[in-house]
Amino acid sequence: MELIKNKSYTLFWLFLEQLLWLAACFLMEIFVFILLFNIALNSGFILPANYAEHYLEINKSIIGKSEPFDKALIPYTCKYGLFDFNGNYLSGDFSEDIVDDAKVFIKDAKKSNNRFILIERANEYCVIQYDISVHFSSYTLDKLFPKFELMYLILFFIIFIVIVINNALHFGRKLKKELKPVLEEISQIQNRELNVERKNSKIKEFNDILLSLYDMETALSQSLKKEWETEQKRKSNISALAHDIKTPLTVIKGNSELILEENNIAEIYQLADLINSNSDRIERYIKLLIDETNNTLTSGNEEKVTLTTLIDGIIKASEVICNLHGIEQITHNKVFEVDIIINRDLVERAVLNLIQNAIEHTNSKKMIKLYFECLENKLVISVEDFGKGFTSEALKYAKNQFYTEKSERSEEHYGLGMYFASNVAEKYNGGITYYNKSDQTGAMVIFEIKIC
Repeated sequence: MELIKNKSYTLFWLFLEQLLWLAACFLMEIFVFILLFNIALNSGFILPANYAEHYLEINKSIIGKSEPFDKALIPYTCKYGLFDFNGNYLSGDFSEDIVDDAKVFIKDAKKSNNRFILIERANEYCVIQYDISVHFSSYTLDKLFPKFELMYLILFFIIFIVIVINNALHFGRKLKKELKPVLEEISQIQNRELNVERKNSKIKEFNDILLSLYDMETALSQSLKKEWETEQKRKSNISALAHDIKTPLTVIKGNSELILEENNIAEIYQLADLINSNSDRIERYIKLLIDETNNTLTSGNEEKVTLTTLIDGIIKASEVICNLHGIEQITHNKVFEVDIIINRDLVERAVLNLIQNAIEHTNSKKMIKLYFECLENKLVISVEDFGKGFTSEALKYAKNQFYTEKSERSEEHYGLGMYFASNVAEKYNGGITYYNKSDQTGAMVIFEIKIC
């Protein structure tokens, strides 16, 4: 099974495409953050990291000369402390730890832990602590977010996580969309919804799975069809067997009635022999019925039979049925003696079905004619009756299972007889033909099977 060829790609390229898309989003985020940082820096919204250091270097002399000390000259990002020349803390906004570190700085600048700048005034030292960090130019924002770099980095990672999650959701939706035909096909196979519209996926691996599933679906469809046909054939065989038991039962019943009326002991023995032989037929049919119920009827049951023996059996059984119905049987037998491998019961039943049908529908001359001959490696059996013949509808549908034409052909007989006989003929590479005679005095049915 082939799918409509559309542009497809492998899972590798799908994952690579998604990875490249994620990388592009990451680079774009970096670019946007750098751009925003530069805009904020150039617009004065934020202060550069060296702002305090640069400011103090420029305004160092002003701070040193201001009298009295003006703390407004100190940037809000910095802290200050005033010390006398002996290193004693006078005033400022240093914490205790910073005061101690500032004293160390006054004595030896290299040993301090913080960044300080020392401004010598007239009567004191002014020590200013500063940092190398970006700050908001707004005092309020700086107090709310004193660690600008940390805040900016956290914001960067939050947005990056949002991008990753959105990318994963997008990838999941895309993968689910391409996987949907596979899941639908699996569901259809589970529910035995076969022969539905074929779909495809843009991903090569999923298409390969779909192809495998479609092959599986085709195999399942064929298997179910075969199973259904086997079941129908089994039911048909069971129905045909049950139908064919009627013929020997009719013989037994008719001869039983004759025995009650017969006084000649020799004639009674002959009738009893007919009852016995037809009882054997019923026994064989019942065995076939049991075999069919167990699904073993079609597994073999062929045997080597002499052709003349087969024909003699058919002729004798037919004579009994004809006698019961008061019908004359005229037989033309031209077969020669040859061994064939065949299911004798099946062939006998098939031919007797046709004969029974002819007996039931011959009326004008109260007779039937049987012709047995071998032509071109085929056994040809022709059954001629002298009734009304087939209707135009029956000529079309007589071999169909359960077809019946109540006004012409028996509901019992044409429902199964012709259908069964046709199946048996086809089993042995033959067939059935039937037609009305040109003089409108009945019909001819021809049964053919290959014998070698």
